[in-house]
Amino acid sequence: MPDTFAVRLRRLTSPCSRSRLGSPGRRTAALLLRLACVALLAWIGYIHLHLWLEGYRQIPTDGPLFLLDAVAGFALAAILLVWPAPVAGLMAAGYTAATLGALLISLTVGLFGFRESISASYVVLSLTIEPITALALVAWTVLVTATPGRRTARLRRTDPTRKGELRCSNTPPPGPAAYGRQGSGPAGGQPPVREGSRGGRAGRPLLPW
Repeated sequence: MPDTFAVRLRRLTSPCSRSRLGSPGRRTAALLLRLACVALLAWIGYIHLHLWLEGYRQIPTDGPLFLLDAVAGFALAAILLVWPAPVAGLMAAGYTAATLGALLISLTVGLFGFRESISASYVVLSLTIEPITALALVAWTVLVTATPGRRTARLRRTDPTRKGELRCSNTPPPGPAAYGRQGSGPAGGQPPVREGSRGGRAGRPLLPW
């Protein structure tokens, strides 16, 4: 039975627990990946704050957006650090993708009348770390959301075909008594052999098949 929307929403908004992550190796990987994402988000926020202080605040429209990017980067880094819920990773990934998209638009056709140069400060660095940050955030969100081990175990417990196979495998093989009581067949518990005629030869024993 598929999960309801409320169950999925609660799973996205609840912080990942040790029991949900499962094995210690998976918990360690999730922790290290989350800390790396926190550091990268803070780095993106620092870059935008530095550029805003260096003179980008004088640019109409784009200047306040640089300050907004800086504040959002620091805020999302703090949220992901103290509230490791999958929805926090999704919000941070959306922020990073939007920041990268704005930079690409500014480099190509211009954004709000301002066109960025590839040789400007931190442009190449931003083009490098922002895609890495977005991919890392998506990977962390998938890691803490998916629970393949528990789902497989639940399917095995609830699969009626699997239970039927287990019952069949636990059924003991038939013993000699299955062929009849003592005296109804030849010694040793073998199935009786019918006698008759086949091919014009009388008295020849016939096999069961």
